[in-house]
Amino acid sequence: MASLFKKKTVDDVIKEQNKELRGTQRQIGRDRAALEKEEKRVELEIKKMAKSGNKDACKILAKQLVQLRKQKNRTYAVSSKVTSMSTQTKVMNSQMKMAGAMATTTKVRCSSLLSLPRCPPCGLPGVS
Repeated sequence: MASLFKKKTVDDVIKEQNKELRGTQRQIGRDRAALEKEEKRVELEIKKMAKSGNKDACKILAKQLVQLRKQKNRTYAVSSKVTSMSTQTKVMNSQMKMAGAMATTTKVRCSSLLSLPRCPPCGLPGVS
């Protein structure tokens, strides 16, 4: 958790973004449910007007129904984009963690390779 005076870490920022994206997904789901409810209501209204023989009202309601369906399809598109954004942030986070792990292992390997081994005392005369 980030403190009041400390800079937010990458993990904190990603958690906040994922939280916002999940909230957006829930809101889109609620909007889609409301559109489906409205679509059913308009369909029933069209049937009622058709029974009473009111063609003009049926045409207007049919146009409204088409608009509702288009809007519902748009919510599916937006939902898939939000899901894609969430997936991309998760992939980027895992790639950053993998890069960090590789950097630390590289440092360890390089330091172990660069440290000179201690040579045992030579058996040469005059060299101690």
